[in-house]
Amino acid sequence: MSDLLTDVTWFRGSSIRIRRAGVEIHVDPLALPASGDESKADFILLTHPHYDNFSEEGIHRVRKAGTVIIAPATMKKQLADADHFMRPGDMLQLDGLDVLAVPAHNEEKKFHTPEDGWLGYVFTIGEVTYYHAGDTDFLPSMFGIRCDVAFLPCDGHYTMGPMEAARAASACGASVMVPIHWGDSHCTREDLDEIQYQFSGEVRVLERTA
Repeated sequence: MSDLLTDVTWFRGSSIRIRRAGVEIHVDPLALPASGDESKADFILLTHPHYDNFSEEGIHRVRKAGTVIIAPATMKKQLADADHFMRPGDMLQLDGLDVLAVPAHNEEKKFHTPEDGWLGYVFTIGEVTYYHAGDTDFLPSMFGIRCDVAFLPCDGHYTMGPMEAARAASACGASVMVPIHWGDSHCTREDLDEIQYQFSGEVRVLERTA
């Protein structure tokens, strides 16, 4: 396994945990059964408030005193006590984490619209830059992103599918692409094989752990 993915866990959907350089970050933490590994987050990034991405119980499960929560500005009603609310293009420099908020939406479908103001994030921990795209289609703005690892949705119904995800991985210059939002009737493990034919980097399919 690429050492860029050391201590990276995909739970399901868009829920990811990364531990690197003494920092633990959770993106879209969910209410999951106890696993015996109940460490807490230094940072929580939230992409949008859909039920399969946003869980108050999931946040509570990984939150500790001092956890920094970052969310879209349009989520203030759902999460008034977040530490930072961001809009596409906003940047934060925090102790242990640099974050850029980027757009995440559908181009034609109405599941995630530009007006919703929902987000993906480009963030750097130590020397590694990650891009978590949130729930989105391929967007031209992805050509302006540079990252080492890209977590890209492959659902193909609510978000882009595998072929678009391969294009997105190439656009953002990722060395490693990790598919997320797959494993249901819209995108199977076999569907992910298409990505490697279109993307010259490493495709790392993580096993769902929840």
